[in-house]
Amino acid sequence: MNEGVGEDKNVLITSLPSLPGYEVVESKGFVMGSSFDTVPADRVVYAFFASVFDPNARNRLYSGFFRRLRHEALMKLSENAKKLGANAVLGTSVRIWRCGYGMYEAYAYGTAVEVRKV
Repeated sequence: MNEGVGEDKNVLITSLPSLPGYEVVESKGFVMGSSFDTVPADRVVYAFFASVFDPNARNRLYSGFFRRLRHEALMKLSENAKKLGANAVLGTSVRIWRCGYGMYEAYAYGTAVEVRKV
C-alpha cells in the first residue's frame, strides 16, 4: 500500500508535471471533470444595484460562484481518476467559459497516474 495515498484517501491533484517526493508508477491516461451552472438572475440584479453603493458587490458574487464551479469540476476530476485506479492527477488545468447569458461551465483535466512515495 502506498504511504499517504490509497483508495481511502483523496486523489492528489497538481498543476505540476510531477509530484515532489513521489514517483510515477503507472500512467492511467487522460481524465476530466466538468461542472455547469447558471448565475441566479436575482443575484445578478441585486449585485448590479448593490454595486452603486459597494463597488465590490459584483466581484463577491462572481468570485464565490466561480470558486464553487471550479471546486465541483475538480471533485468530478478526482472521482473519475479514482475510477481509473489513479491516486494522483498531474498537469491539471481548469478552464471556465461562458455558455450563454449567465451560464458557465468549468472544465478540469489532467493526466491520471498512480504514484508512490519515494
